[in-house]
Amino acid sequence: MAGEVAHVVYGARVLTYLDDKVTSPEFWAGTLFPDIRHLGIISRQHTHFDSVSLETLVGTGDFETGMRVHTWVDATRDQFLREANMKEALPWHPFVPHALKLVEDELLYERFDDWNLIHRVLNKTHDEELHYVNSLQHITTWHSVLQDYFKQAPTDETRYQLALSIGLSESSAEEINKVVALLKADERTEKLIKQFLYHLETLLQ
Repeated sequence: MAGEVAHVVYGARVLTYLDDKVTSPEFWAGTLFPDIRHLGIISRQHTHFDSVSLETLVGTGDFETGMRVHTWVDATRDQFLREANMKEALPWHPFVPHALKLVEDELLYERFDDWNLIHRVLNKTHDEELHYVNSLQHITTWHSVLQDYFKQAPTDETRYQLALSIGLSESSAEEINKVVALLKADERTEKLIKQFLYHLETLLQ
């Protein structure tokens, strides 16, 4: 599963692939909505589709297309990391999968140039969100969490705050930053992330 910055960056690349099949910013709301599950209010199976291929990315509307793109990115990335033997390629720690997402977010942040657009999209609640999560408060909380995280390229402080905002303990948040530092110090980490970028590009050509 990709991190939130990565979902925007990868989503932008898929958006180019989809061309005129997406016409509204609701695509971004849909792309970022599925991980509201991190707040512990809905299960993953209710916000991620069972199976999405390049041929089935387009949904009934731009919001659903965004959700389908999110699902496809997660599945494509997970398969790539399994085939790349991530567990053997990187230092071992229970938090490595989560920390890898955060390192990836930091490396990818500058590859998207309109974070103000994402901020504006998150300023409103979309009807489709309420269809899945019948709680305006929870949706607003998730939007605020994302807006805070997207203000700048991820740092130890913003990673720490993100961890707390999704219910992790202070000790877990601190440990995650230690694992992030461990991964950033290992040249294999950036190499793996760049390899996935290349893999994504080849799939979308």
